[in-house]
Amino acid sequence: MMVALRAIGGPAIAALAIGALAPAVGWSAPKPHPPGRYDLSILGFNDGDPFRLKGAEAEAILLDPEAQIYQFQSTDWMAKTQRGAWVRVAEVLGRLPERAPNELFKVYRLDIDGEDAPELILIPSVILSEQARFAPSILKVNGAGMSPRWAATTLPGERFRVLDIRDLNGDLDPELLLGGEGGLSGFYQFMELAALGRDGWAVLDVPHVESLHYVDLDRDNRIEIVVRERVGRKGPAYQWTYIDHLHRWTGARFEPADALFPRYHDEQTLPTLIGDLIDNHDARLPILEEKLAAIQRVRELTRQWSSPPRGFHPKKVKALGLLQKKQMRQARTRLDALDKAYPYDAQVLLGLAQARAAGEEWEGVLDAALRALSVEPKNREAWWWTGVAFTALQERSSAVASLSLAVRLTGRRDEGIAFLRARRAAPGMDSELQAVIDQAIEQAAKVD
Repeated sequence: MMVALRAIGGPAIAALAIGALAPAVGWSAPKPHPPGRYDLSILGFNDGDPFRLKGAEAEAILLDPEAQIYQFQSTDWMAKTQRGAWVRVAEVLGRLPERAPNELFKVYRLDIDGEDAPELILIPSVILSEQARFAPSILKVNGAGMSPRWAATTLPGERFRVLDIRDLNGDLDPELLLGGEGGLSGFYQFMELAALGRDGWAVLDVPHVESLHYVDLDRDNRIEIVVRERVGRKGPAYQWTYIDHLHRWTGARFEPADALFPRYHDEQTLPTLIGDLIDNHDARLPILEEKLAAIQRVRELTRQWSSPPRGFHPKKVKALGLLQKKQMRQARTRLDALDKAYPYDAQVLLGLAQARAAGEEWEGVLDAALRALSVEPKNREAWWWTGVAFTALQERSSAVASLSLAVRLTGRRDEGIAFLRARRAAPGMDSELQAVIDQAIEQAAKVD
């Protein structure tokens, strides 16, 4: 199973693109991705169906006297590393003569190493008995018969399945994604990517359910692996906090790939975290603080890949000075140039929000405010402009949530409420925005 990539709802989906950054050097094979948004479409898993043998073909494999399966010594399916031994499949089948072979094991045939001699994957499809546990196992087929090649000894679970078989890096040799589950109704779920590299077998273990999926961010037909790391588990499970990390299969090992796609976190991870704050604005403060810490952690990571160009700060002072003088057209032009040169300055982004608001460009205001939050998630002005933009775009629930967070996340509560009341009393304040402010103050006063 896979988790759908999520962005902030409504107009914000289109509002979160960040300008291109200089690509970081990390993995030498791919070329830097050109400017433009990444392709965040998820590639659906194939369940290994193109490679599965059924009926008589599978039964012939399972009844072959040389077919073997790895049997664990322990019945503890939670253990991360398990010892065991290879046993004959025929011996296992002989213990359960009333069960058909195809009912007990699934069989897949593929060429993993490009030697034109196939490998067989045997997957125990049911719990054979409480005393006997078997691992997903790979056999090599050649002129000498079948011989054991590899077993998933680090994948926890008491039931297993193939989630996907495909070539991840374009070398025509397929990689294998396995799933393990245990407990009643499969409550505990695990994943493991296995690949045969130049230096032998390599695995990437993923310990959380629905926390891995495939994308092709730069459309080069080489797959990026998105692993969702759980970094906070306060509150109920639906409010836990996650951070995405990218990996790639190099043909030798699974390597971190965040630095290859520096804008991924701007386009996906940070918008998701900010969306979580808005969606859970009435949650207990420790839950929100975990999400704030995650935003700051990701931003520190991405700051490694970009820095302001020379002369940026004096230009910023001049542009903000024009804004203060209400010279909006000139300020807007300079702020746009600064944002293009370095898209991670909260003052520039908030200046853009103000300049765009003067022209009632509300989607642009929302874009600038949300990006300012991805830089400084405790910035009260950024939450204010987010609420104003959502109000103008008739996203009232998101507007109330944003202004409530302006009170709860940005310092003392009394100071936040005073801030909103002062804005509410400003001459010419829109009545709809006043109503949103009133509701936000009421909500913020009810929670811790």
